[in-house]
Amino acid sequence: MIRIGVDAWNLPGDRRGIGRYLREILRVWWERERNRVEVALIVPEWHTVTVRGRYLREVEWRRYRIVSRRYHRRARLDALWFPFNGCSWTDFALPATATLHDASNFVLTNYAPATQEIFRAAARRCAALITVSQFSRRELSRELRIPESRFAVIPSGVSAPRPPVPVPLDVGPLQPYVLYVGDAERRKGFDTLLRAMARVSRARRDVSLVVTSSIANWDIPDGVRAVALGHVDDDTLAALYRSCAALAFPSRYEGFGLPVLEAMSYGAPVVASDAAALPEVAGTAASYVPPGADAALAEAILRVLSDAGYAAELRAEGFRRATMFSWEETAKRTLDIIAGTE
Repeated sequence: MIRIGVDAWNLPGDRRGIGRYLREILRVWWERERNRVEVALIVPEWHTVTVRGRYLREVEWRRYRIVSRRYHRRARLDALWFPFNGCSWTDFALPATATLHDASNFVLTNYAPATQEIFRAAARRCAALITVSQFSRRELSRELRIPESRFAVIPSGVSAPRPPVPVPLDVGPLQPYVLYVGDAERRKGFDTLLRAMARVSRARRDVSLVVTSSIANWDIPDGVRAVALGHVDDDTLAALYRSCAALAFPSRYEGFGLPVLEAMSYGAPVVASDAAALPEVAGTAASYVPPGADAALAEAILRVLSDAGYAAELRAEGFRRATMFSWEETAKRTLDIIAGTE
């Protein structure tokens, strides 16, 4: 039995792919690996009684210990794991592992440069480093000036499709729609998607763009019917994946691209950029376009909308591709790496 302290500082409210990554690994460890691992959530607050509910709510009330990082030395732990892109604190002596998901904060202009130091701290202090794709391993190795061999590549997973259940959102009036999952930001190509949807709308005025985040800071082109839902729960997201005409994922820089696999697992055709880790994740199961190429993106979306045979091929290939990834495998391999640092 290994007792692992998991740095949980950003767990409350994190609805990004990293938040799902941590929650799913913790779920698998609880359900399948409890004979091997005991988890304590390490939190920045010193008075853990007052915040216990806030953290346990994020892990479906599984009865993890909540330990303040101030007192982690008293918690009889064997190892530490930092899943949120580096060491958020460095006052530790235990063997540690960090997951670094990508190098966006190094290579993208003005993209959280202040966080570079916690990546460097991880490279200095951690016995093991994990990343989620071969692309990220190359990028991180170059930016941190450490050998690629320092990184274990463990891809993220995907869960089995959730069974259909009634949800508050009626997706019927939205159809046909192109789905965008993630924060609406330039790094993820949302500007390209808006320009592409302006082209799509001129050919198909009935097509909507549905976004699972806020688009308040964006100017929507004339003729584009954009519906911003904000964060949606997992059942609603499943319903959106099932009913969309296509998932558009035109990201310029992506360490993995979890919505691509999730969409494929529900049978959604995927149109993605051929950039960063996306071809590594999606294989031959997506329709690819160059990053920033709005005309090519519009053409690919329109082909999926108009060519039922082509859309069916993407659906079938996507189903097969998604079966190659699982959170069970991700969690097992992650545990193996952390246990090897003892």
